[in-house]
Amino acid sequence: MDGPLKEKAEKAERLVKNSIWLFGAEGFSKVIALVTQIIAARFLGGEGYGIFSFAFAATGALIVFIDAGLSIFLTREVSRHPQNASGYLQNVLVMKLKLSLATGLVLAGALWMAALEPVSLLAAVAIGLALMINGYTEMYMAVFRAFEHMRIVSILLIAQRTLFFFLGLAVLLQGGDVVIFSTAFFVSAVLILVAAHRQMAVIYSEPSPPASDRQLVREIFKGALPLCGLLLFTYIYFRIDAVLLFFLRGELETGWYSAAFKLIETLSLLIASIRLGVFPVLAKTFKEGSDHYQKIWQQTVRYLLLISIPLSVGMFLLAPRLLGLLYGASFDTGGTVLMIMSLGFPLLCLNDLAAYLLLSQNKTRSVLQITGGAAVFNVFLNLFLIPKWGMEGAAWAATLTQFLLFGVYYFKVREICGNTKILVLLWRPVLAAGAMAVLLMGWDTLALVPAVLLSIVLYFAVLGVLKTFNDFDRLIFRRILNRGHL
Repeated sequence: MDGPLKEKAEKAERLVKNSIWLFGAEGFSKVIALVTQIIAARFLGGEGYGIFSFAFAATGALIVFIDAGLSIFLTREVSRHPQNASGYLQNVLVMKLKLSLATGLVLAGALWMAALEPVSLLAAVAIGLALMINGYTEMYMAVFRAFEHMRIVSILLIAQRTLFFFLGLAVLLQGGDVVIFSTAFFVSAVLILVAAHRQMAVIYSEPSPPASDRQLVREIFKGALPLCGLLLFTYIYFRIDAVLLFFLRGELETGWYSAAFKLIETLSLLIASIRLGVFPVLAKTFKEGSDHYQKIWQQTVRYLLLISIPLSVGMFLLAPRLLGLLYGASFDTGGTVLMIMSLGFPLLCLNDLAAYLLLSQNKTRSVLQITGGAAVFNVFLNLFLIPKWGMEGAAWAATLTQFLLFGVYYFKVREICGNTKILVLLWRPVLAAGAMAVLLMGWDTLALVPAVLLSIVLYFAVLGVLKTFNDFDRLIFRRILNRGHL
């Protein structure tokens, strides 16, 4: 094999391996997280689970200010300037300490002004503190991602979810309420931060730079501040629905909605592992001035469509049965919510990738404007739809926001990568998912688990008949699985 093709294959192999590590870790950790949420919903009931979901959504919006886009900034800049990794990390941690103090005061004031019930207040405080701690852990993982140490990131992700699962389960089995369950989340966050810090010390044992470099802090702040706004706007249009539902419709409906939303969130974050593997490569490609953006974008979109479309169809057709099986009969009320939100699921995955593609090109301002517009659009939709249609209105607001984002991102990405051949990439997974849908609708008496397994087999069988996977796909996966020579 000639040099350029071999180099291309090796780069693709590294990208796929990183994505597989993260995909596997995210898959395992998200399954554990989902099981934790399911158990919590069953033990705490609709109202208790609604309080827990509200606490996450309400405090998370403010905690974004602690991260201030620093995680994305660290991954991008350390990928380009690995020799400055220690300096970047030390100064980011100094910034985070100051931001944590300021944000903690703001959070305390906001919770006091909300005049919450004592249970809701204590749960929000525990979760808010835990999310602050997780923000520090995320800084360490950002550096690991930049150096493509995806194995370490994967282990930390799995450990984080597993620890909370066992602590939370122990609390619930002992009859603990939502406050004690939230405290278990805080304890697990502290322990994982200690583990991440020790791992960083083992890998990077060189002397630390001075505690604070004012010039570097200004550089970091200037680069990360727009990312702060981006993450805040994203959090608003992704989470504000639960907060508004809590105040406008109560704890019970918030719990039903959150049960359906949790499935969408789990799958979207799982698929986001592909983006996490691609982002450092895109950042390096920008530094090198390469013209490979279009190929990386096109190939990644192809994989995202192959994964997200059958998931969307499956959730739409099986929504009430899924929620009833996972959370119990009282939660199948949220089936309509899951059906509505599944319509925008593939776009959610593509929009996430598009945002990070633009960030890798230093087009932070464009992404900030897009997400800001989406946040405003989403808030107005929720305020209009929730009072009339409750959780179904919130679901439509979330779905319509993803359609708006996709329309804007499509034109922005086209400026960099040219015309994306969406229809060419779309028809095979759509046909295969259509065959899967026929099976599910025509055999609706089949038990849920066998129905899902048969659908998966049929989907990939149709993809095989349509010759979806090319020689390059097989080459990359063969290198990963067999470690063979090209």
